[in-house]
Amino acid sequence: MNKTLKNWLIWIFAFIFTVVIAGYQRRTGPSYPMDVKKEIGQKVIKADLIRTYDGQDDAKVILKIADTSIKGKVQYRRFKSYDNWTMAPMVRKGDSLIASLPHQDIAGKVMYHITLVKGNEQILLNEEPAVLRYKGHVPMYILIPHILIIFLAMLFSTITGLEAITKGKNTLLFTWITIVTLLIGGLILGPIVQKFSFNVYWAGWPFGH
Repeated sequence: MNKTLKNWLIWIFAFIFTVVIAGYQRRTGPSYPMDVKKEIGQKVIKADLIRTYDGQDDAKVILKIADTSIKGKVQYRRFKSYDNWTMAPMVRKGDSLIASLPHQDIAGKVMYHITLVKGNEQILLNEEPAVLRYKGHVPMYILIPHILIIFLAMLFSTITGLEAITKGKNTLLFTWITIVTLLIGGLILGPIVQKFSFNVYWAGWPFGH
């Protein structure tokens, strides 16, 4: 195979593979909204229930439902607690129903259900409770470089593997690029993001869980 063509194929495959893996990780992560879809009054309701919030006020769960005959209520309690469930009505603003979840300290979690009501009909929008985690705000000047450099680390680690498999001449170079990007993105910027989010630089082994 032509060397130039081989290099192009490696880079194209590595980029597509990295994008797919990064997208899968985001969709399956604990911060990705819970997708729900239910029918009430012959109308299909689709919504994304938030699972992370970095504001200083109560978190807002917003459902876009233009039908004013549909009402809603939220049931919530602290995650893994023995608190009694609290029930509160959702507030309508224009074409939206809004539920407020009480603010928690950093890393605090609230689990909640949404129920929709139309006349005598009511449906539970999410059988499994959505778990909302509160965190601190991470500035964009920290978050964006962290994400970009981690993406590059994933990309170059894939390229390094493909170079090794195909006995490429740049395996050592790409190995060092992978190590450097992992060091900067994961072991330097990662703890800084963690500090902003949860007020601790490192929460994993051997200092935490």
